[in-house]
Amino acid sequence: MKKLRRFFAYRSFWPELETVRRFGEIGIDTVAVFPSNTRNSLGEPYSKYPPNWLWFDAYDFGPVKRQFDDLLSANPNAEFLVMLDLNSPLWLTRQLYAVNGDSYANLSEAISMPRWQEATGAYCDAIIDFLEARYGDRIRAYIPACGSTDEWMDLSDGGAGKYKLERYREYCRLKGLPVPDDIPPRSRRSRFGFENVLRDPAADAESIRYWRFTSDLVCDTIIEFANRIRKRCNREIELGAFYGYILELGGDWVKKGHLAYQKLLASGSIDFLISPGTYEHRMIGDGGGFMVPMGTVRRFGRNYLHECDQRTHCFNPHLSPVVKLEFQHWQDEAEDIAGMRREMALSLIHHTSLWWFDMWGGYYQSQAVFDNLARMKELWDRYSGDDSPGRAEIALVVDPAGASLVNDEAEGADRFHRDLCHLLNHVGAPFEAVSFDDLLEPGAVEKYKFLIFASVFELDAERRRYYEQIANGGRTILWLYAAGISDGIQMQLERNRELAGVPFGTPGLSRTEYGSHRTLYLHRPEELTVPLLRQAVRDAGVHIWTEEAAPVFANARLAAFHTASGGERRLTFPAEVTAVTELFSGRRFELRNHSLTYPFETPDTVFFELHTGSSENRGPAM
Repeated sequence: MKKLRRFFAYRSFWPELETVRRFGEIGIDTVAVFPSNTRNSLGEPYSKYPPNWLWFDAYDFGPVKRQFDDLLSANPNAEFLVMLDLNSPLWLTRQLYAVNGDSYANLSEAISMPRWQEATGAYCDAIIDFLEARYGDRIRAYIPACGSTDEWMDLSDGGAGKYKLERYREYCRLKGLPVPDDIPPRSRRSRFGFENVLRDPAADAESIRYWRFTSDLVCDTIIEFANRIRKRCNREIELGAFYGYILELGGDWVKKGHLAYQKLLASGSIDFLISPGTYEHRMIGDGGGFMVPMGTVRRFGRNYLHECDQRTHCFNPHLSPVVKLEFQHWQDEAEDIAGMRREMALSLIHHTSLWWFDMWGGYYQSQAVFDNLARMKELWDRYSGDDSPGRAEIALVVDPAGASLVNDEAEGADRFHRDLCHLLNHVGAPFEAVSFDDLLEPGAVEKYKFLIFASVFELDAERRRYYEQIANGGRTILWLYAAGISDGIQMQLERNRELAGVPFGTPGLSRTEYGSHRTLYLHRPEELTVPLLRQAVRDAGVHIWTEEAAPVFANARLAAFHTASGGERRLTFPAEVTAVTELFSGRRFELRNHSLTYPFETPDTVFFELHTGSSENRGPAM
């Protein structure tokens, strides 16, 4: 498998040429560029440059040339990550209006249409040919983008015209399933036969099948365009896509078509996935995090690009003279620096790429922020090639099969994934998110002492046997709401007792000891708190790095701690660590009894290199 490059880049919707220049001065030469023909969710143009796709087979790439040349004028050393806007321009949505050809709002319908596929494929070929001929030696990756916010999200709410119906019928035919006359009506698509929380595989089989088809349809289209681009380039090129947001979208995992991420990664058509940092838990003191399970990215040998679009205190909220957006944002320069360091440390420790998304400009202005960026770039150059294994002993286990059963219209859908990430970021020990199938790889589960089975609601006979293998080894498994109660055919409530040790619906936190492992069961995920979770992971033998309810990220070489409030904190490192170097300051510390009392600023992110063995020649202890 080829070695993938880890990008450290700048991105903005708007030209922001002075910022491009300043990034270039500190050695950040990789720039994301987005030649766009479409408008965002507020109806404003994504780009300051005119559209380049004018009609069927009619293109004016003059604006694209100006866009690239302007960036090169600001930084002659620039190299590019190119987002390809495959969404329907306004004229195409009008041409296809009778069949919902607006791919931004109705992705799964538009991509089902032969005419949309033909027109968009021809445009894709044309812009690739143009870019390769003029800038190919500077282009490091292409990112086919479509759907809502160009992130391959479907907003059609399951609606279907004749072309999508044809695709669905063919999908059923190829799987040897009964071929329906029509898609399930909304009354059935939005029915949840089990406690209005989960779809019932017996009563709701048709809607389960249909929603899984939607994700497959989106995934297959990404694969088709990625393969088309790779073939057109006819050279070594990396391809990425915004996809796989199972940790973020709440119940919208199902409707928006993001559940086939394992299929996309397995295809080999995409080299890296992209997502913004989690939206709800990105303020100072929170842990941020990814929308995609990093364990799954790693299993398939792919890369991931972390988009840092967290709003700094000086971000520009004005999309136009009359459109102003209100976002949660960091409050001052100190928070900007602590937050940016958190995102960079998270990326380095998890071996991802990273770009700084300036959206509509203004995010990065002060000299202190650019001095911080320069220091982070130095650390990136030093450590981004490192592949040290992770130190997480806690795994949040998600499952697309189970997630597709979740009530995507319920207020509490986030409790199964996103809110759990927030809680885990405050237990004082690192964690990582994995998919259930990741644990089936030889040796994959061995490093974990504590597993949260967040959406593992469906286990067929084969996966049930795999679960028994996963459970062995003395680890603790926390089941939430329902323990594997679907076998894909019907609900079997007795499975909750078999897997979690107590009947379905048992109140409070229950604990069951088995000969090979321990289970915990909590029927109501909203009752899970940081103190409860911290005690559970401690009882499981997980190493607690800090008693503060604050984020910790770590691998075998690096560790980071983030906090909103200053003061001295006692940090406890694994037994083999004898000394640490704080990388932003360069200060070295010898450990006493594996511990260090560190004076945190308000706010702060500290980033350590971990040293093992003899402390000789490491310099004086601080």
